[in-house]
Amino acid sequence: MEVGISTACFYPDYLTEETIPIIGNMGIKKVEVFLESYSEYDEDFCKEMKDNLDKYEIEVNSIHAIGTQFEPQLFSATSRQRKDASKMLLKVLKAAKILGSKIYVFHGPALKKDTLPNIDFEKIAKYTDYIADTSGEYGVKFSWENVYWCWFSYPEFATSIKQATNSKNIYFTLDIKQAMKSKKDPFDYLKTMGKQLTNVHLCDYDLSGELHLPGKGNFDFRRLYKELKNIDYRGSLIMEVYRNNYKDRKEVVESIEYLKSIFEKYK
Repeated sequence: MEVGISTACFYPDYLTEETIPIIGNMGIKKVEVFLESYSEYDEDFCKEMKDNLDKYEIEVNSIHAIGTQFEPQLFSATSRQRKDASKMLLKVLKAAKILGSKIYVFHGPALKKDTLPNIDFEKIAKYTDYIADTSGEYGVKFSWENVYWCWFSYPEFATSIKQATNSKNIYFTLDIKQAMKSKKDPFDYLKTMGKQLTNVHLCDYDLSGELHLPGKGNFDFRRLYKELKNIDYRGSLIMEVYRNNYKDRKEVVESIEYLKSIFEKYK
């Protein structure tokens, strides 16, 4: 297990490419690149960023796109909407390949406010298979993330989507803070994801639900380490916090070191 950081931790103070020297100077060698807008999917933009990543010897573990820009439309009722969304998907997957990313983190469609998911898994299976298999063609793992305001807002979603689909390229990203915001136990998501867990987002929170840097709240990271060891998880753990969760970069480095003391103590 290796600890890394998301470029999103510095949003909106810095543009995506501007975070690379910041992360590099922190001595962090693993990153999740959060592509923040359409222009960042362009090949030239990604090639230039890859050169900068290589300069600092930073490896891209995963990429994330602004899912609301096209991901919901991949499940739309009309073929035109799906086709247009697919064009954006291909750009993101090409970006992942250029950056050397192994994982595409996916949010999927959003829920209507104050409603429970009512999903026809048989219906969405073919679209999910398409997204996953297309990701595989680019050498990228399709990794559906649990998000409190999206379809994957409850642990059993992982079980249902696995049962409904045929693709061998369906994986999951566990997000600790999103599980808390869903009012669910993060470890229940871990159980349903099982061996198909391929990425983890780390944050911390207190008993009131306020978010903090890892090590500043009440989440049991040592238990998480043990549970991940039990399923022989060998992937990365990406610290993903919001800019208002810290005052200065020194705190960010301290939290990275805290996580490393837990997850990288034993290789």
